[in-house]
Amino acid sequence: MNHRVIAFAAAAVAAALLGSQIITPAPVSATPREPAAVCTVGGVAVADGEPLPPDIPVVVSCFASETEAQEFIQAGAPGDLERLMDGLAVEFRALSTERAGARASTVTIGKVWTGTSRGGSELIHWGTGSGCHGVTYGFPSLSSSWNDKIRSAEGFNNCWASHYADGSYGGGVLTCAPYCATLGFLAGQSSSIVYRPVGTFG
Repeated sequence: MNHRVIAFAAAAVAAALLGSQIITPAPVSATPREPAAVCTVGGVAVADGEPLPPDIPVVVSCFASETEAQEFIQAGAPGDLERLMDGLAVEFRALSTERAGARASTVTIGKVWTGTSRGGSELIHWGTGSGCHGVTYGFPSLSSSWNDKIRSAEGFNNCWASHYADGSYGGGVLTCAPYCATLGFLAGQSSSIVYRPVGTFG
């Protein structure tokens, strides 16, 4: 009995056992899955207790990998930092950390994802200075790509992230201390974010 006959006989037995339904495995894709997008957006440090800017420029850059995005932030977010500071209202520049120091360093203060448990596309929030050590960072609005799309979040460098249902820090609020695998009632509902020192709730 040749191999073709054996294969036919096996298929016939399988068809009989499955009620004449032959199940074939799904084809394996030869194209590797593309990585999720990784983008960055910056904010300025404001002394804790001082009013947050009601509006700041949304300066976003996107990269092929998280490694490239982190290297960009560690390098001082060149170009983006200047656009951010130049677009900030003059009265709020004075409330940020000393400008010379702010220009000298940028740091990751938080990350958000479109999926639960750090899944999907990733947005990294960076800030001037060294993190939430006596300062806060406000993001009164999110780009259209991220507004009402966040499903998990995490704070870094002494930051907890408070997510708000409405722009300009309004509506329901949920604070991630420091990590939320899911945003619960705010899943897919975040429209503004504040990063505050650890132990501080929105």
